Amino acid sequence: MADFHYREKLKQIEKAASTSKVPEGAKNIGMGCFIFVFILLIAFLIFLSVSLWINEIFVGSLLMGIVAIFCLFVLYKFWTAPKIP
Repeated sequence: MADFHYREKLKQIEKAASTSKVPEGAKNIGMGCFIFVFILLIAFLIFLSVSLWINEIFVGSLLMGIVAIFCLFVLYKFWTAPKIP
């Protein structure tokens, strides 16, 4: 026997994908996860930069610091961007 409940859900997903109408909650969750992972990346880059500086690998430390600052700038732009209608 076919389960019509799942068939209806599949139709809703296909409709949302074809009309690009995504629920607001899904947008918020997706952006929240993206920003969280981006913050973790920045924290790792800062940790790596400090570790390289302590071990006197100044060129690598400087490069990681520059990348971390660039990522902070990108995160700031994401955070302050206007909402997409």
